[in-house]
Formats: sequence, structure tokens, C-alpha cells
Amino acid sequence: MRDQRRAELVEAFARVLSEHGYAGATIAAVAREAGVAPGLVHHHFADKAELLESLLQRLTEGFRRRTRALEASADPLLAYAAAAVRLDATADTVAARCWVGLFAEAVRHPPLFTQVRRLVDSEIEAIRRRSGDRLSHSDAGAVLAFIVGALVLGAFAPRKTAGFAAPALEKLIGALSNRG
Repeated sequence: MRDQRRAELVEAFARVLSEHGYAGATIAAVAREAGVAPGLVHHHFADKAELLESLLQRLTEGFRRRTRALEASADPLLAYAAAAVRLDATADTVAARCWVGLFAEAVRHPPLFTQVRRLVDSEIEAIRRRSGDRLSHSDAGAVLAFIVGALVLGAFAPRKTAGFAAPALEKLIGALSNRG
């Protein structure tokens, strides 16, 4: 029951963060969104920093699930790319906005920065491996930079990115894979 309640509170935090940003994602706002008393949020999370860390874990797990589901019918790297930027029925726009908020807050929170930095490093390596070693470390970094940039742009102008991000990322991957 404790894990379920924590998950519900992280989901409420995600919704509030995606709509109101980190400053607006107060414990009171999260409690209101979850339909509980603020004391219950404090019972499960020491502070917003702990909520952010839990959200990072939830977002990462959700991205991994989406990627695995797409891998069944696609090249591993293209499945990864699609999971990251394709807007389809399985896309989670709240998660996309939360990634942007999380990246922004990581700059100001050293422990979260360390976690995000480790995640970035592991994602670059995952992209390189998924490419069958066709991509160098720096090319894999360029793919991740495109993904993060598309998330940021999508958070501010979702209609402008809806049609271009996934096809452009596939072109980038193709161009980088065929270089040399």
C-alpha cells in the first residue's frame, strides 16, 4: 500500500509540475491534486527534492517500457528514437513536460544533477550500443542532444514539433550511421 500511495503522489506531482513548473509544484498543490492532506505527502516524501528524484525514476522506467514495447517491431536504435520523440497514442505529454522541468531543476539541485548526469552518460552509451556500434560516443551524444532539444521545444511549442521531430531524428541517425 505504501508503494502504491507513493506512486500516486509522484503522479500527482508530475501533473502539477507539468502544468505549473517546479515553483508551482508546492506540497500543498501536490496534495490537492492527489486529493490528500499535505501531511500525507510529507509522510511519504521528505521534500520536493525527494519527489523530483522519485519522478526521475518513474520517467526513466516509463521510457524504458515504451522503448521495449517498440523494440518488438523495430531496429533497437529506431525504437529508442521513436520512444523518445514520436507523438502517437502512447505518447505521454505530461512526461515530456516533466523531463524538461527535471532537467531545469537538476541545474540547481546538486544531488539531482548527479543523477541526471549519470543518466545522460548511460543513455549515450545505450544509444551507441543500440546502434550496433555504428555510432561513436560523440554521435550518440548528438542523438541524445536532439532528443532533449526536441523535448524542450515540444514543451514550449508542441504543435510546431509534432510533425518533424521523429522523422528528423530518423534522418539524423541514418546520416550519422552512414558516415565514414
